[in-house]
Order: sequence, then C-alpha cells, then structure tokens
Amino acid sequence: MDILNLKTLVRSLPREERKIFRRIFRVEEAIGSLKIPAELRKRLDKPILFERQKIVKVTNRVTFEGTYFNMLRALRPIEAKVGNIKNRILRVEGCPFCSPLKETAEDIFGRISGKHGVTASNLAKYDGWHGLIIFKRHNPLEWTREEVLDNFRLALKWFSEAHKHDREAIYPFLVWNCLWRAGASIIHGHFQLTLSRTPHPKIENLHRQARKYQAKYGSNYFEDLYKVHKSLGLAAKLREVYILAYLTPIKEGEILVFSWRLNLNFFKTLIGCLETYRKLRVEAFNLALTMPPMVEVEGWKDFPIIARLVDRGKLIEQTSDLGGMELYAASIVSSDPFKLAEELRKNVPSLKIS
Repeated sequence: MDILNLKTLVRSLPREERKIFRRIFRVEEAIGSLKIPAELRKRLDKPILFERQKIVKVTNRVTFEGTYFNMLRALRPIEAKVGNIKNRILRVEGCPFCSPLKETAEDIFGRISGKHGVTASNLAKYDGWHGLIIFKRHNPLEWTREEVLDNFRLALKWFSEAHKHDREAIYPFLVWNCLWRAGASIIHGHFQLTLSRTPHPKIENLHRQARKYQAKYGSNYFEDLYKVHKSLGLAAKLREVYILAYLTPIKEGEILVFSWRLNLNFFKTLIGCLETYRKLRVEAFNLALTMPPMVEVEGWKDFPIIARLVDRGKLIEQTSDLGGMELYAASIVSSDPFKLAEELRKNVPSLKIS
C-alpha cells in the first residue's frame, strides 16, 4: 500500500475506524495533466509518468494541517552546492561551541554540566528563558544513544533550574536543529531550550483544538489520531509510547511520537526514531519536543508529551525545502508515510505493532 491509494484503503476500513478517520482527516485526489515537447521528452526516463500525475491531498480537519503528496516531486531537477560537505561539518576551527566555557554566555544561575554536554545561555534570545545544551562532540551526525540521552536529561535539569528562578515560567520546549538546512547557524551539535510564561502559539492552538475535539466527540484527540494511523498500518506502540508516520507531515518523512509519561522509555523510543533517520541517510533534521506545563494548569491534564521529527533534505541541495506553498497554503511532500512506517517497524528497537 502507498499514499497514492489512501482513498481506497480508507474505504476498506471497518465502519468504526472509517468513521474516526473521516472526522479527523479529509482526503482529496487531483490529476495534473500536461504536454511534453520532444526535446524535454528525450531527457526524461519515463515521460508518460509526468503527462498525467496523481496528487493526493490530505487535510487534518482538527488542526488544519494539510499535505499534498506527489511522488514525482522527488524526480524534479535540484541544483547542488559545490564543495566538500564533509570537511565543512568536521571543521572545528573558529567554532565557539568547541570552547563553550570561554566562548558562550551562561545563564544567571550558572552552567549545568553532564557527561556529554554543558548548558549555555543563547546570546540572541527568542524568549526570556532561552538556553542551549552544547554537545561535547562537535559533529552532530556522529552522536551515540548514550550522548543524546544524557543531553535530554541535562535539558530537564535546565528546565527545572530555570523554573526555580522564575515560577511563572512553566511551559518547556526543546528544539534540535541539525545542520544548516534545518536552520542551525552553528554546525556543532546543540539543543535549544525555552521556558515560557505562556505556551507558544502553535502549541496553544493544538491544545485548544484537541479540547474542542474532546468536547464534541467525547474522545481524546491524540488517542483517536493513533487509532486512525494504526488502522492504516502507519502507527506502532512501544509500551506507553505512540509512534506515527504522520499523515499530514509538514515536510518529508515526519514522525510524531507522543506519550503521557516523560520517562526513560519515551526518550529511548525517540532516539530509536533518530536512529531510523540515520539508517535512511537523513542528514539534516528538526526535532521539536513539547511538554505540558511544569505545574498543574486547568485544561492541560489530557495534553501529552509530543515530539515531532522531520527530514530537511540533503545537505548538498541548494534549493530550500520551504516555499510559498508551505508558508501560506499547505505542505508539498514527495515521501510516502507508508514506506516510512516500514522503516520504523524494522529499525526502532523492540518496536511491535500493537
């Protein structure tokens, strides 16, 4: 099965599963037709594929995320950067994060050190509390499971320390932008952390839409989201952690991981997803980790811990993977969630469909 046959697959679902799918997702199909001149036809391996293209458009009715899938997008010509990518990544000369104690700022409560990382304060902040976890290893593509796990633990310590100094700051958020195509200005491996007094707008929107869904259907949105993906073969559950090859990815190969318990199993599962990316030769990626407030806040009890990972493309590619469509309309994607789900089942340790 593949994403281009999603409509057919949905029609074949049992009635109750089909009902839940249709209250969360809308699926449309479009056909793009064109004429190919003789000179261009010579340069295409299979010109007939381009003359009548099938596009599958999936919209999340709850969150209004939308993705348009066309596998031929992966075949379009891409300009590449000239230069030695490996040397650019390995070059440590002039890297401030290789000497963090001397060349980075520290938070007002000082630094926190781990076995594989140290905290710093972001010099140009986008929130009142905006810190960094700087990996001891320079190359962000050569991390080990132990290193990433240790730095996740260090991040939790930073959130706790920041909260001690500002009791009104209660909403934690973690981002790992790996390499320049994912928005990193510094190659050296690092997390960015914020602790806010109010939730970030997109997270607040998701929270509100999930509450509206609960009120309307008497069912938890995230549990239903998992059921829909599971019924299509796009989800798995590892103990209490849910893993989805997401049906409306923001860009290529998006994985959504959520749980109501932030524990070792959650982080190990998340690292297993990162290892799947590594086996798929993903070079640049974004990881965002959203956590509920650090104190009890009305209405947030049923909101889970959510991690989202997305592939940001090959480092050699010169074009951006985000254009006007992604910014203002819907995401355009050439990867197949069904193939991603296969890789997750093979590569995440001990992963079983439940």
